[in-house]
Amino acid sequence: MIDLTERYGPWAVVAGASTGLGAAFAEELARRGMNVVLLARRATLLEETAAGLRERHGVSVRPVTVDLASPDLWSVVSAATDDLEIGMLVYNAMYDPTGRFLEVPLAEHLKAVAVNCAAPTILAHELGRRMVDRGRGCVVLVSSMAALQGIKVFASYGAGKAYGLILGEGLWDELREQGVDALAYVVGATATPHYVEMQEAASGARPTEAQLAEVRRAGSEAVAAPRTPEQVAAALMPLLDRGPRGYSHPDDEARAEADARRPRREVVEAMGKMTSLVWG
Repeated sequence: MIDLTERYGPWAVVAGASTGLGAAFAEELARRGMNVVLLARRATLLEETAAGLRERHGVSVRPVTVDLASPDLWSVVSAATDDLEIGMLVYNAMYDPTGRFLEVPLAEHLKAVAVNCAAPTILAHELGRRMVDRGRGCVVLVSSMAALQGIKVFASYGAGKAYGLILGEGLWDELREQGVDALAYVVGATATPHYVEMQEAASGARPTEAQLAEVRRAGSEAVAAPRTPEQVAAALMPLLDRGPRGYSHPDDEARAEADARRPRREVVEAMGKMTSLVWG
């Protein structure tokens, strides 16, 4: 396993770090000895996460309250990190305007573009330049199984995650020549607070195992059941220097490889059946 501070440096930036998967990434990095900069817009949750990391792991934590869709994103992050050697960026934040594309206000789609496309571009570009100047570092762009095909109800979200997927792969090929690792990390269903909220909003109750099994059968037998954020964060660690792409679960990788051999229409229609079972 990689010694993160030795290979990359003492500090990591985690975007979207107040709860759920982002908080789990921060926890795993802190457990492995890295100091962390936490980026998120909810100050109270961010401070709670930061306090817990300090107490459990004895690392330095710098919480930065910032809206990742803001045009001032880089000026805020730059001011908060100029005195730090940032060795890693984990861009986990996302915005998901769930609903049929034309029924969702345009402003929501544009916010998704800002959070899912513009913000990771800004942070990867500016922090990546610092890493290249030092000759070491790692950029992780967290993508999704939704990025691998068009997907009803989540069309603009999937498109944004596809952008991150391709950007991460391209950065792997460019930055490795300069001593910097990069990875597009494809995450399947994960039992984050957001995931549970979406399920409850769709069905009025937490989904049963029978309902989840029905959803999986509609798409592919290889679709993995939801994993915990902690499992997904831990699964990232062995993949950091194995780009250009990694998956959070072997079953998701198997499904992606199988779907790549299927007719495109068949894959998209199968995903549409999955989303229709839950979100209509």
